Amino acid sequence: MQQLTQSDIIKGALAGASFSGEDLANIDLAQQSLTGLDLSSVNLSGANLRETDLSDANLNDANLTGANLTGAKLHRTYLVGANLTDAAFEDADLRGAFLSGSLLSGTNFRRANLRKATVGCPNCIVPGPFGTLTTFENANLEEAIFGEIKLKGVVLLGANFRGAYLYEVDLSEAVYREADLGGAITKKGRN
Repeated sequence: MQQLTQSDIIKGALAGASFSGEDLANIDLAQQSLTGLDLSSVNLSGANLRETDLSDANLNDANLTGANLTGAKLHRTYLVGANLTDAAFEDADLRGAFLSGSLLSGTNFRRANLRKATVGCPNCIVPGPFGTLTTFENANLEEAIFGEIKLKGVVLLGANFRGAYLYEVDLSEAVYREADLGGAITKKGRN
């Protein structure tokens, strides 16, 4: 099977094509509009998606290991069950995104806007003694929903949790200050 190019993806996006299950590893789709595109179960490891508009896209079960989504727009994007290991979402806009069941390990959400996003990561793991931690430093998590997860090895310093709902969230191994959780709604979690 021939490797798809940036041009193939752009043409397909305009035609409403589905790229479900395709191998798009290391592809450069920076600053493109891919709104509403079906990228479920796609291999986008190492992809350059910097400042790409992926609003309303389906990235369920996608492999985004090491992908660069810095400054990307992911409004209401589905990332359920996606592998986000070492992916960069720094300064990205993930308002209303669905990240339930995503693998977060070394994922960078610094200054990302996750307002009203649903974040559930039962597989949040610490990658080893010298590995990078998943970080939500200075991220906007206002009104976000975290449910039944252990935020092990996650940095939350300076994050805005105003109105966030933390349902059975274990913060015992997260890095944060009590003030960071001001305004959060908690239920049966360990903080």
